[in-house]
Amino acid sequence: MYYIGIDGGGTKTAFALFDENGICLEQLSLPTAHVLQVGFDGCATCLKQGIETLIANHQLLKKDVFIGMGIAGYGNDERIRHHLEQAIGEQLMGYHYVLTNDVHIALIGALEGQEGIMVIAGTGTIALAMVHGQMIRCGGWGYQLGDEGSGYWIGKQLLKYFTYQVDGRYPKDEVYLTIMTYFDITQPYQIISKISQLKNERTDIAALAKVCASLAKEHVYCQHILREAGRHSAQLVKTLQTHFDGIVKVSYYGGMFQNHFFKEAFTSALSNCEVIAPKHHALFGAYQLAKNSYKKS
Repeated sequence: MYYIGIDGGGTKTAFALFDENGICLEQLSLPTAHVLQVGFDGCATCLKQGIETLIANHQLLKKDVFIGMGIAGYGNDERIRHHLEQAIGEQLMGYHYVLTNDVHIALIGALEGQEGIMVIAGTGTIALAMVHGQMIRCGGWGYQLGDEGSGYWIGKQLLKYFTYQVDGRYPKDEVYLTIMTYFDITQPYQIISKISQLKNERTDIAALAKVCASLAKEHVYCQHILREAGRHSAQLVKTLQTHFDGIVKVSYYGGMFQNHFFKEAFTSALSNCEVIAPKHHALFGAYQLAKNSYKKS
């Protein structure tokens, strides 16, 4: 039996084909399959495209593969869950698969199925705990209601700082010049139409987190934004930590943890935690989920 692991995050959808021993035979990446950005049919179509590409490349049949999918947006909202399950079921008819959210597969991969807490800080933010065989989540409300500490949140803070400089509430500095250049504008109020015309506001604004990280090498306020983001993400962990006794294993996933200021603030805000790097990536977690589900079936 072969296994396909899928990690459908807010920025991209990653696919990997594994053999029985967990050896990765091929990986590929497609744009995001997040239902809030591409809709239910768009999500299902993206999944089908990636799966069919992998099985065609290796001359496999539907019966030869079992699929483990972790999809962002597949959470506690029963309406979203129902429509997503329906759309995927129609597109993947004849395939055998198990469906969960992207944080779950990240948790499985990071802690090798052990109990603990997993926090994701990428385009959005969410944390998931596995305790006494149950999953408990915190955060993951989306950019319109939450996602504090995410790439999107960082991008919004940078834009807010820019508008304060335009107003004169803060003096203009390299942030002002960088944003003017980044959006290719000659007059600062043109930023309003630039933002309103973004095709994918969530992803495009989250991309500004990299700009903030670059500026933070010398810019104190950008360092502050990143540290504050790290503390927001730590708050998710501290909330879930109340469900545990003793020291809790905590792992992490997502682009924000590649930033020194973010990660240092995140770690410093925690106590009674063993913060460890992920043992495996989320795709491997999806493979483990698929393999365990296949054995049970």
